[in-house]
Amino acid sequence: MRPVPAAPLVIALLVTAATATGAVALALGPAPWSPSSALLLAAGMALATVIAVAGILLARGRWAGRLGAVLAVTWIATGALLDSRFGIVVVLLAAVSLTATSGPWLGRWLRRLPTVGGVPAAAVVVLLTLVLTPAALALTGPEGVAAATWGFAAWSWLLALLLGRAVPGSLLLMRWVHPIAAAAGAIAARFPVAAVPVASAVIVVVLAWRRDLALALVPVVPASGGVLRLPPELAPLEVLEAAGADESGRRKEPT
Repeated sequence: MRPVPAAPLVIALLVTAATATGAVALALGPAPWSPSSALLLAAGMALATVIAVAGILLARGRWAGRLGAVLAVTWIATGALLDSRFGIVVVLLAAVSLTATSGPWLGRWLRRLPTVGGVPAAAVVVLLTLVLTPAALALTGPEGVAAATWGFAAWSWLLALLLGRAVPGSLLLMRWVHPIAAAAGAIAARFPVAAVPVASAVIVVVLAWRRDLALALVPVVPASGGVLRLPPELAPLEVLEAAGADESGRRKEPT
């Protein structure tokens, strides 16, 4: 396995530090977010950070660098809106993280071309959409998180887990159950929170009908062709004897 250079490690640490500082700042002074919204925001950003760091260090996907930049921009906006004095610390760390993930330091480490048999781009977009949905719900609903919103956030994470592990039936859940869950979440929420489930449903359902995504989740299994009969002249003699047959393949008469 190729050793990880210093640059990706430092950038992964910066992305992690920005999220850790932002979570602490939300815990100490969440305003203008309510405690429930701050909790959902911190949890959503933490999970997305874990995925970004794993994508940078292990998968070496270019999407991971972009995800790190999105997280940094989100923390800059969040820190700027916080009423506590820790907001400026969050902004500074997130700005450094944004510079690191957007700069040229990851260029030689991240893969330039997709790997053979790798995850299709549509699957990456779907998974990131589902993972980022809880954070988006919290950002658009600073006044509080309703029970239906918590339920849709949990459902998005569960569906992302099922898709990531290619669990049988996850494609059907993505095509048919996810839009129903999104509609219920949108009806129970108010604007602009309701826009998040709608956007999630549109992105996920449209990509769910792509052939490359379907093949990635439902691998082609050849149908059984029944018993393959081997001609006697091609079978080893010891196999025929063990089966009680002669050289022509006929069963021997009992003596």
